[in-house]
Amino acid sequence: MRVTAGRWRGRKLQAPSGQQVRPTTDRVKEAVFNILGDAVCGALVLDLCCGSGGLGVEALSRGAREVVFVDSSRRALAAARRNLEACGAEPSTWRLVESDASGWLSRHLAAGSTEPWLLLADPPYGRGLASGLAALLGEDMVNPGLLAAVLEHGAEERPEAAGLDTDCRSYGTSRVTVLRPRQEEQP
Repeated sequence: MRVTAGRWRGRKLQAPSGQQVRPTTDRVKEAVFNILGDAVCGALVLDLCCGSGGLGVEALSRGAREVVFVDSSRRALAAARRNLEACGAEPSTWRLVESDASGWLSRHLAAGSTEPWLLLADPPYGRGLASGLAALLGEDMVNPGLLAAVLEHGAEERPEAAGLDTDCRSYGTSRVTVLRPRQEEQP
């Protein structure tokens, strides 16, 4: 696992051993950031179920203003911290939060921030967590700052959100669903 582009391109990232953390592959990570394009630059990025922080570190490398790394595992957050420090990430550009993803996202949405933000989430497969996160986004259409939400999940899941456009792509056994606010049709 490595950083695929940006100022830390080629840096190796470490993940804790065991089955609890399943890092996003470099191929999927590169595809996700190609889809997002310039939206990452200057945005607040929420990396939910961050594991070792690969997606969030990639976002910082590509110009995100700040990344909030959220995971319920202290071990995962410790790995994310090590990866951030190894890359030389400025401490003012990241925060580590020990919390469940759904609860934390609910609180973020309730705050109603208008700043541009992206959601990156790679929850454990087979538990319906990606669909749950998507449903939360669909319930909160008053949040104008959402640029896009990217959810990595297993093939059995089909996350959708009311009021958001859905683009789903397959990468081997992983699927990536990108949710974006609907664009108003031009006359």
